[in-house]
Amino acid sequence: MKIEWKQCFKVGVSVFILFLCINYWSVVGNTIGVFFSGITPILIGCSFAYIVNIFMCSFEKRYFPNSKKAMVIKSRRPVCMTGAILMVLGVIVLLIYMIIPELVNCIETFLNALPDLATYVSKNEYVQMVVSPKSLEKLQTMKWDTYAEKIGGFLFSGVGGAVNTVAEVASSVISIAVTVTLGLIFTFYFLMGKERMASQFKRITYVVFKEKMYNKIMHWLNVFDQCFHGYIVGKLIDAVVLGVMCIVIMLICHLPYAVMIGTLVGFTALIPVVGAYVGAIIGALMILTQSPMKALLFVVLIVVVQMIEGNVIYPKIMGNSLGLPGIWVLAAVTLGGSLFGIIGMLIGVPIFAGFYKLIAESIEKREKKMGVKS
Repeated sequence: MKIEWKQCFKVGVSVFILFLCINYWSVVGNTIGVFFSGITPILIGCSFAYIVNIFMCSFEKRYFPNSKKAMVIKSRRPVCMTGAILMVLGVIVLLIYMIIPELVNCIETFLNALPDLATYVSKNEYVQMVVSPKSLEKLQTMKWDTYAEKIGGFLFSGVGGAVNTVAEVASSVISIAVTVTLGLIFTFYFLMGKERMASQFKRITYVVFKEKMYNKIMHWLNVFDQCFHGYIVGKLIDAVVLGVMCIVIMLICHLPYAVMIGTLVGFTALIPVVGAYVGAIIGALMILTQSPMKALLFVVLIVVVQMIEGNVIYPKIMGNSLGLPGIWVLAAVTLGGSLFGIIGMLIGVPIFAGFYKLIAESIEKREKKMGVKS
């Protein structure tokens, strides 16, 4: 039997690297952390460029498509790119401007209303039928003013006192500003030279790998690109529809904070499965400061809206762009969230969908070779 020394060497090196990673995981983890922290602007630029590119391509198709003038052809990319970036940034700024001030105001109102809310609950006849008198008495005698003051101090004192000095605040602001600015610069470069960079990547991949492997890599990237593109477009449309439905129904029912809560529900709906419910819970707490009965009505309405959106609207908008069963969507959100937080919840579904499609394709090919009918 002929020993393939080259293959043995590759396996040996892989095992040795794995052994080092396991035994020196703290060092490896710190190194990876430093590496990702260093390339954060590049990652921000790539992510933002991918999202902006969806709108930029749409704008380019509509920017004097039949014109042959040199000025139009030269200006098409810069004008459409700038318009797409300004549009995305404008939406983000508008959402922050609409939500954050009102959210802060509602938290303060809710904290101030805690004593009155406790009194209302303890005197409610339906609550008195369920809860024991001793518990209700304890509820009334609790020092709600002190608790409200402590909670407010924690929320509004610079993230629980983590940032204490002007120097630290300035340093944090400057660091974020520099990272975002560098991210935007990378976004411009990626969008302006995307065709050239794609061509260079293809050339390098073709030279490094064999033709069969090159075709596989290109196919894999195409599958993931389709999943991400379909997911982003579908999710944005779905979030807008859900937000508008929520606003309209709240206005019809004369519920407070209609525009802000509808916007919040639509924005949080970008997080798969649980997002809209998170927005609904925050909205219910905000309405609770005005009227417990209206808060209850809001919860009932949002459940009905979610049922209509989830069973009728969402499938039509998304169609078969992902082709991922519901249980795997939930698994992707859970796994992505536990590993990478909110970002993981956002990107977990399209990544999972990509792997799901590739595995399904591989199984179908093997079944055809074996003569098995799927």
